Amino acid sequence: MSSSTMSQVIETPSGRPAALLRRTPYLLAGIGSILLLAVTFAPWYRVSGGHVPRTAWQENPIVLALLLAVVLAGAALAGSGARSEPAQRRALASVFGVTLIATIAVVVSLFIDRPGGNAATAVAFGGYPALLGINLVKASAVALERSRR
Repeated sequence: MSSSTMSQVIETPSGRPAALLRRTPYLLAGIGSILLLAVTFAPWYRVSGGHVPRTAWQENPIVLALLLAVVLAGAALAGSGARSEPAQRRALASVFGVTLIATIAVVVSLFIDRPGGNAATAVAFGGYPALLGINLVKASAVALERSRR
């Protein structure tokens, strides 16, 4: 094994390659982005009077724009990890800010200000994994910022 290959496969005390541990936040960002994009098509609400399912695409365009911004931010983080380029501090702060705003907007739209009113609308499955996807992207930004220190 050459010295350049040996330097890339540095093992941690637990026996896992250190490169895999360094790339985990980027992987989480990619998984969060894919999950978030997928659940925008899942039912978020059930409207009374037949319990018609409604997706994120059929409801609040502001929440949808925030969700798509988080998808793009997570994909950008995952892409920088795939290219082995470290994420810049400004980018991580922006990702954290967008995900924080998206989390607040989704919580408000799911539990406080549902379309059609809280009495006429029930929460369906889609909003919960959306929160998971948003927070995976947010956690990856926090982990990357922490690893920079």
